Amino acid sequence: MLTVDKQDRARRVASCRSSASWIIRDGSTVIQISGADRIDLLHRLTTNDMRALEPGRGRQTVLLTEKARMIDVVTLLQDKQEALLLGSQGTAADVLSWIRKYVIMDDVRLRDVTQQHAMIEIMGPRAAEVVESLLGTAVNDLAMSQWRTVDDALLVVRMPSASELSYWLVGTVQSLQAIREQLVLHDDQIPELDAEIDEYVRVLAGMGRVGHEWTLAYNPLEAGLLHLTSFTKGCYIGQEVVARLDSYNKVKQRIMGLIAPSVVTPGDVIVADGSAVGVVTSAVAGLDASQWFALGYVRGEFAHPGTSIGIEHSGTVVTADLVLPPMIDPSCP
Repeated sequence: MLTVDKQDRARRVASCRSSASWIIRDGSTVIQISGADRIDLLHRLTTNDMRALEPGRGRQTVLLTEKARMIDVVTLLQDKQEALLLGSQGTAADVLSWIRKYVIMDDVRLRDVTQQHAMIEIMGPRAAEVVESLLGTAVNDLAMSQWRTVDDALLVVRMPSASELSYWLVGTVQSLQAIREQLVLHDDQIPELDAEIDEYVRVLAGMGRVGHEWTLAYNPLEAGLLHLTSFTKGCYIGQEVVARLDSYNKVKQRIMGLIAPSVVTPGDVIVADGSAVGVVTSAVAGLDASQWFALGYVRGEFAHPGTSIGIEHSGTVVTADLVLPPMIDPSCP
């Protein structure tokens, strides 16, 4: 397990922001989907327009309940004979069960292959250079969610990033072992991130995560996922609710960044005028712990960047600044 002290933590964060770093993403959901109706099914079940998805291309989309509550944000990678669905860590069983619920007469076969796959994310402004040096394959031409195969055993996927660029290497444990060894060997140049640093980078970037911003308590419009939501594709699960929220401007809350002078934690209630108006969903300390950075849902009439709001923590009310992510930590080198 990676352990870092305060000074080394700052070095790894700085490298992530200005150069490149990496992190193991093992356990992220991988579902193999085959059959002639695989794309049509996902088009009918998820928020984004999945039509005309050619081999080598992919698309990020959201799985919703009938009430438009979020199950997961996933990326579908289309190939000639099958597709892979990449999702969050720990969601495979729920995602598989949810999709199977709607497979009736469709020519679709699903298989959870999460345990057969390992993953590494390489992120940062120089991420493409690092991937090319490791694999001998240029990737700076990949569009978002586009992918390619390397040596028939490894996929390289361009993914949304909390640090400018991000490429996920997806393969078997064996196919990634040598790459991991190379990365560990060059830790001084391409440092590994631990879970704490990963969370710090994610929160400051304003990116959601399952169990925090992406839960059954919220819908994609509240979560800032409008760019993954098509309003022209027709019906999908949860579509009526999403369309009604949009048409009648009924989105009651929105995800916001919060900067506080002292400790706040997920679950803390956000207050204004003596009433609860939201909740903190993620929170991390700044590098020097002089400030805390958080994400939270705030009721629309109070969600104004550049204003202050209260956060109830351990019986006291902390005054925090409301901002639009990404957030800047002054103590970050």
